[in-house]
Amino acid sequence: MLSAVGKKVVATQNYIASYVGAKILESGGNAFDASIAISAVLSVVLPHTSGLGGDGFILIKSSEGIKAYNSSGWSPKNLKAEKINERDPNSVVVPGLVDLWRYLQENYTTMDLYELLKPAISLATNGFYVGRALHHAIITSPKFNPQFEKLFGNKRFGDFIKLPRLGKILKEISKDPREFYEGKISQEIVEGLKTQGVPVESEDFSQFHGEEVSLLKIRYKDYDVYEFPPNTQGLTTLQILKMVELSRINKLPYNDIKRVNNHVKISILAYDDRDRYIADPKFYQPPSYLLDEGYLIQKMTTEGIPVNFYDGDTTFFVVSDGENEVGFIQSLFYPFGSGIIVDDIVFNNRGYGFKDGVNKPEGRKRPLHTLSILLAIKDNEDLIIGCAGGDLRPQIHSEVFEYYADYSMEIDEAVNAPRFMYVNGRVIAEKRLGIPATQTEYLSSEVGIVQAMKRKGNEFIAVADPRSEGVALPVH
Repeated sequence: MLSAVGKKVVATQNYIASYVGAKILESGGNAFDASIAISAVLSVVLPHTSGLGGDGFILIKSSEGIKAYNSSGWSPKNLKAEKINERDPNSVVVPGLVDLWRYLQENYTTMDLYELLKPAISLATNGFYVGRALHHAIITSPKFNPQFEKLFGNKRFGDFIKLPRLGKILKEISKDPREFYEGKISQEIVEGLKTQGVPVESEDFSQFHGEEVSLLKIRYKDYDVYEFPPNTQGLTTLQILKMVELSRINKLPYNDIKRVNNHVKISILAYDDRDRYIADPKFYQPPSYLLDEGYLIQKMTTEGIPVNFYDGDTTFFVVSDGENEVGFIQSLFYPFGSGIIVDDIVFNNRGYGFKDGVNKPEGRKRPLHTLSILLAIKDNEDLIIGCAGGDLRPQIHSEVFEYYADYSMEIDEAVNAPRFMYVNGRVIAEKRLGIPATQTEYLSSEVGIVQAMKRKGNEFIAVADPRSEGVALPVH
């Protein structure tokens, strides 16, 4: 199922994860219980997208209001590099995903952590079949090192794979998640990373915690639209949406070439600000005017945009238990991250997000982060939109939201609708959009893989992107 309707729903990028999440809801668990179980399963069956070696963000909407938790990792305190390459050992930052599980366990869950991690432990220990997405990531990735080749190198679609050491670590984490940061597990991981050139110390792990953050907000038509603040690129999504509304290109047909061209120009302007101003807010505070209409109008006018004044690097899922709504995203950054593996755990390459200027590499600093989640609220309905898409995430979020808010599409139609992206100086578009651009498949993961959820009153619609192997499931 690509969409599901009910009071309790789940949609993920993988059918096993959706099934496990639905079973947790069915057995009486809440959305947070299901989120940990889903997150852990995705960490096993989609190891190229996310896992214990990566990070995570969660957006929560409940009777207590809206909360957000940023569990992106910081760089080792002894990082000395001035420039970091894509798969450099210096690109590994302290992974934050397990701390996000701890946050949920201490504040929101109702079930025993072992029961929530049990499906993932079983999959890692007893094995699972390689899916199409993992197969594609393996055959298109470089030959990182002998460890990677031994674990993944000869695996193809339909092959059976076991990750027993990961299963053992998940079992230890089920007793206390902080073991990953302060216990024996942490010591073994730190030593394993150090032997492969990562300049990490045990204190980099033991002193790490994620943090609750206040979301950014704009007004778009009748919606309040929220995104994560820096160090994420959520601000970039909001800039794109504000400029779309100011230019009124959302009044044109969605496949009008004029809309596409100006949307691309707007994205370029927003990404320029992203690269100039977004960094770890503990090191640099971006200017407060970046979402001001006057500033954005001036940027568009300079570029000749008329203003009318009136693959596999990430996985995202949504869950509702009828009362609580969750958007949850986790990532390694590039497929298989740094390629560095310790105890079956694939470690991230988030440090490649460091660049020049305010976002330069420094110890205990979080790099510019591509992960974010969009929340939109209007009257008695709200939307949560997230995706796998890396640097393209602001364009993906804004396009899907525009389809819903501006073109009268239902949320499943908005996720399914053809997309275009500005990528490395060129425009790519799915063939069915019918515009002159670099053509991709009719349904292409090159334009992102979106999961979304809509609440209207007490009913929910969950959507899995047809561009993935994911499904949406209702629970009765």
